[in-house]
Parts: sequence; C-alpha cells; structure tokens
Amino acid sequence: MKKDLENTHLPLESLACVNPDCQDYGMIGLENLYVRKVYGKDHIRYLRCRTCQEEFSERKNTALWNVKIREGKAISIAEHLSEGNSIKGTSRLLRVDPSTVRRLNKKAGQHSKRYHDEKVQNVNAKNLQADERHGFVSKKNHPSWEAELMDIESKFILSHVQGSRNERMIRALLADSVSRLSTPHEIALFTDGDAKYATTFPKAFGQAYQPARKRARGRFPKTHYRIPRGLAHVQVIKHRENKRLKTIEIRYTHGSKKRIDQALEELGYNIANTSAIERRNGTARSMSKAQVRKTLAFAKREEEKIALGWWATTVYNWCREHRSLREELPVPQGKKSTDNVLQLWLSD
Repeated sequence: MKKDLENTHLPLESLACVNPDCQDYGMIGLENLYVRKVYGKDHIRYLRCRTCQEEFSERKNTALWNVKIREGKAISIAEHLSEGNSIKGTSRLLRVDPSTVRRLNKKAGQHSKRYHDEKVQNVNAKNLQADERHGFVSKKNHPSWEAELMDIESKFILSHVQGSRNERMIRALLADSVSRLSTPHEIALFTDGDAKYATTFPKAFGQAYQPARKRARGRFPKTHYRIPRGLAHVQVIKHRENKRLKTIEIRYTHGSKKRIDQALEELGYNIANTSAIERRNGTARSMSKAQVRKTLAFAKREEEKIALGWWATTVYNWCREHRSLREELPVPQGKKSTDNVLQLWLSD
C-alpha cells in the first residue's frame, strides 16, 4: 500500500528548493533534493536540499500545505466546490466539518490568486471583452460584484476583481489587464454601456502626454491620453422596456471603427457584441454557489466569496476543456479533424 501511494507523488526532478536564500531556489531538474523521511497517512515526503541543507515538506507552498485530512478527501472537497456545491452541502456529502471546508476553500482561493499572478504574464491577446456579475454576501440586500476581462478567442480569463461596482473596481480591472498584456496598445475592447468603462479606458490603455501651456505663466493643463491607432473600445448598449430588450446601440467610444471592424472579421462576428463574456458569466454562476441567481444562495462571509471566485476562475482557466481550445490536427485521424489542446495564448 505504501509503495502504491508513493508512486502518486510528483518526481523529485519536478520539485524545487523553497528556501529563498538558496542559490538553487525555484530551479527544477538539478537533482539537489532527496527524501529524508516519509510521514503521515498519505506518506508525505520530507525533503532536504543538498545545496543549503534546508528541510521542508513536499507540500510546502502548495494548497495542501498543513492540511490535516487525507489528500483524497481534500481534493474531493475542492472538486465539489468548483462544481457549484455550497460549503455546508459539501460538508454533508463528504462527512467533514463545515469549518474544514471553509479552511480548504480559503487556502484554495489564496493559492489560486498567487498562481494566476505568477503564470498570467505577457499574454498575447488582441480582442477582449469585459463585464460584471452580481452576487450577495451576508444577506440578500448586500450585493458583492465580480468583474472579469477575458480573451475572446481562447476564452481565457485575464483579470478577476471583486468588490463594489464602482469606478475603483473598473479601474483596478483594466489596470490589472494592462499589466498582464504583452501589447496593451493593440487591443480591441468590447464592453457594455457602463459609463465607467468609457472614462477609465483612456487612462488605463492610452498613452499619457502633457499638453503645453498656452501662456508662460499659470498652471499646466491636465494630463491628456492619446489613443494609438491599434487601440479601440466599443460599447454595446442594450435598451430595455419593462425588462424586455427593445434595441441595441453600438457606440464606438474610443479609437476607430476600422479597428473594431478588423476585430469582428478576425472573430467571425457580424456585429459587435459581448456574447463570450456573458456565456462565461453563466458558467461562473454554475461553478459558485454564492453566484446562483433567483435562489436563497449567498456567501456568509466576504472572504468565502472571494476564495470561491478565485478557485472557480482557476479551474475554468487551467482545468476545464471547452470547444474554444480545439484546433485542427495536421493529419486527420479517422473522423477526428480537431484535437483538444491547452491554448492559453501566452507568449514565450
């Protein structure tokens, strides 16, 4: 039994020293680690680095670090949460205490955010969509929003922000996206008609410049923002009457219509829309119990909802397969002309 469990561990060549003062810190494949002992019911390996003589658990800096329950049970809890089960529902199904589920949910959320910050850098994306979805915390009259910005072609979530729906949230969403893009001045952004996107877009994506003073004395004019030729922002404004959709207005807020038409041709769209991010909103609501609409579901604590949001985003980005990740095979295999590949549009 012990031998079988040890075979499920990652090879030592894929692990790295966790001591920041070690010269081999974060480097894999150096054969500087060896197993000093094995402990716990899951036969966790306790490692030692030959370079710095530091000793640490193989779970150090992972979401399973210092978890007291069996590894299989912890993974089941995470899977139940990502499929839209509630905290108490998960605890009943897996016969564990709700506090255990809350603790693992918090750890998974924190680890997911760190993983996203580390991996999602220099993303090669040109056509983006942004939107917000509402949920509730503590009680039904206390809304808490999630805002996301995604790449339309790969359906990859570039940025995820939670909080109150105000200009600060939109500013944080766009600023975070700019920091993760390889070419932030060559994108086409599709959003809804929220005025906060229109006022924040130039400051986040535009090129700042200081206009000259008209006179020799007096204050300098405020900073202006220039929109490069490859940058554009279009808003899809839906006009409703008695909760029924009547008309749709396309507003070219920043940049040229030619840049938006180019993006529509690349995507195969006839008109500007936000369909990709709206479908993502539906998927996200099915993956988080606190986001389900027209039910009594809501998160009791703000940190629970934030952790659930980050965990669901990470599972959607890195674990789930969907049709947008299909590409044609170089040589068709029987009736198969496509294959599922992880196509995250991340540059080397």
